Amino acid sequence: MSGWLFPLGFAVVGAVVFGIGFVGLWRSLALWRDGVRASGQVLRLETTYNGQGHRIHRPVVGWVTGEGRHMEVESTYGRSWVGRFRPGSPARIRYDPRRPERMRIEGYGQGVQVVFMLVGTAFMAGGISVAVQMASL
Repeated sequence: MSGWLFPLGFAVVGAVVFGIGFVGLWRSLALWRDGVRASGQVLRLETTYNGQGHRIHRPVVGWVTGEGRHMEVESTYGRSWVGRFRPGSPARIRYDPRRPERMRIEGYGQGVQVVFMLVGTAFMAGGISVAVQMASL
């Protein structure tokens, strides 16, 4: 009977991964729908290291809000390569006018959320399928 618990654990992990991707995508879509569009500039890259020692670069974007407030916000998404968002390059952003520190760079990082949702779905489907097969034996 307990043999199906392990694959069911995969399904639970998949649900959590899917949830993380879904919440991130929901927030991005809310900013796309309700956020204010602005032109900014990449001021610098914040570089950190992940658990395996690889570099992760996150662009820090500066812009002026509609109310004249100068903002400087680090992207929540990072990449192991610098790409087109180098210091000095322009960046189109969307930000929440009530909380301007919540911003997204247009065309940067949204694919990660979809990947999380797809991986989560695969884990859920695989885990449930194996658990059902094992439970029926």
